[in-house]
Amino acid sequence: MLSNHIHFSRIVAGCSLVAAAAMALTSCDDVKEDDRLIKIERPVVARKVLVQEFTGINCVNCPTGAATIHDLQELYPGSIIAVGLHPGGTGFSGPIGTFNLNNELATTYFNYFNPAGFPAAVIDGQAPITNITAWNGSIMSQISKPAAGEIELTPTYDADTRTVTVDYEVSLNSVFTSTLNINIWVVENGIRGPQKSGNTIIPTYEHNHVLRGSLTGDWGIALNSTFLPDEVYTGTVSLTLDNAWVAENCQLVAFLQSDSKEVHQAMETSLIHDSESETED
Repeated sequence: MLSNHIHFSRIVAGCSLVAAAAMALTSCDDVKEDDRLIKIERPVVARKVLVQEFTGINCVNCPTGAATIHDLQELYPGSIIAVGLHPGGTGFSGPIGTFNLNNELATTYFNYFNPAGFPAAVIDGQAPITNITAWNGSIMSQISKPAAGEIELTPTYDADTRTVTVDYEVSLNSVFTSTLNINIWVVENGIRGPQKSGNTIIPTYEHNHVLRGSLTGDWGIALNSTFLPDEVYTGTVSLTLDNAWVAENCQLVAFLQSDSKEVHQAMETSLIHDSESETED
């Protein structure tokens, strides 16, 4: 069960500076031209790349794909956000016995992107890449691009109802003339279960960043269709966690996605903040 609310406001920066400058000009006639305006540089927001990896517990090469993403995250610390999608309806994605990581949202994305094989990486919404050795070059290309904006999430988790409520804030860095949707997903780490690898099955393989659910529907919530610098969009969404998910192991992944499915910025944060964990203890 999910709910959402959204609104936006236009923030006009520097009003107080303009007022102060006006007062100074009326009280002093001998102000040097270079001293009349003080330029405040906008902070540079780092680009974060979203890697949606189609994977499965019956895919013998998928542990190599997961290891490659882990290595790339260490190579570009803080710049790569990974989500493992286990779609249903394929021979690669399980189940093995009673262990099943299939997800309806993952199936929706699988049907849309239609990768030729597993593992496959969709990097910032581009066409799936099944050649693992090509992932690095595509990620490098995306990291070099400027970030469209910044996403901030403030989650609150109610352990009694197992409901997470997230306040989000999106600020744009420049003029943007395409519809942008905000997507907020729940992923879980540290899931132990079987995984095929080569000719064997690893019985207690650790599955990480596994897609569990969405707070914003399949393709997100539309923010607007045109944007100007300093516009800020805010909203609130919520989701009740399935009893099988371990809330302490879950993270929230948020990303800005256009109607073409291109991703322009992403971020992640823990579902339960340290302060909440201390309160529950």
